[in-house]
Amino acid sequence: MKRLISVSRLILMSAIVCLAAAGSRGAFYGANPLTNRIEGIVWDPNRRPVPDIYVELQNENYSTISRTRTDSTGRFTFNGIPAGRYNIKVLTSGTNYEEATESIELVDVVRGGSDTIYPEIHLKIDKRKLPTGIGAMSGAVFLQQVPAEALKLYKQGLRDISDSAGKGFSEIDEALKLFPTYYDALNTIGCERVARQEYEKGLPYLIRAIDVNQRSFSSFYALAYACYELNHRPEALQAARAAVVLQPNSFNAQLLYGMLLRLDSRYQESEKALLEAAKLSKDTPVAEVHWQLALLYNHLGRNKQAADELETYLKLEPDAAKKKEIQDLIAKLRKEPDSKKPHFAGQ
Repeated sequence: MKRLISVSRLILMSAIVCLAAAGSRGAFYGANPLTNRIEGIVWDPNRRPVPDIYVELQNENYSTISRTRTDSTGRFTFNGIPAGRYNIKVLTSGTNYEEATESIELVDVVRGGSDTIYPEIHLKIDKRKLPTGIGAMSGAVFLQQVPAEALKLYKQGLRDISDSAGKGFSEIDEALKLFPTYYDALNTIGCERVARQEYEKGLPYLIRAIDVNQRSFSSFYALAYACYELNHRPEALQAARAAVVLQPNSFNAQLLYGMLLRLDSRYQESEKALLEAAKLSKDTPVAEVHWQLALLYNHLGRNKQAADELETYLKLEPDAAKKKEIQDLIAKLRKEPDSKKPHFAGQ
């Protein structure tokens, strides 16, 4: 997943999201940019991708170097890593899974060369965390009796999903021909299409996935994001609300929902969702949260708070585009603590 610098890169995204500390990158990675990559995926016990969960990159002494979140297809990425031994730790607080750590090694095969590894981390259920009653419903596992041949095609498609010729998609589509209500197959193709910014292609799969499993967080979140990108805002807002209901502890869902509420002029609800997103990301603050709060407060004439949020945004994004203009805007907002006239606009 890419860095969460703008909501257009929020995904699920994204292929969503490397939250490495910007201030320490130069010192850690050195003067020459490196191209070593870690491209992994996190699976649940039923071999379903686990979205929106923290993954840490640690050195061999278990000190944290960087942290990111999985996107809607369970993928995570760390870029520009020097050769050496590392640990990848999946943080599972707020879920029913045990934490998992896997050791890896990046090797520069030739001088100036690069290495890419593709770890797969399989989580296990932590029986001590299993909830009971109504509170457990949003995390319920969706089970289907899948024909053996359809399951075989689906698993092969997962292995080939990154094939540039689309082999993985074709194999999963073949599985769907055998079993048209195959939830995992529908959800996987839908989320993967959205992650690749192929929003219109992903929509029918996501809608069918939700028809089969109305408690699918990843399907609702991907649908919300796709509808937003396609400018179908009422549908995006409805889907985002469902995602937040299903997983209120999802940072990405709260951020997207808060933004869509602001665009719908539901400002009080927007502030609640955005502040929740800020709370959920307090250990690894995300600039986009503070940009969205600044837009909200500016529209409401709460200029001091807007200025505070913009200052936080610049601290998290010191190389932000139009930095000078943002600094000038902060100064202007400070001179007018209260105003009913918005000073800037944006998505």
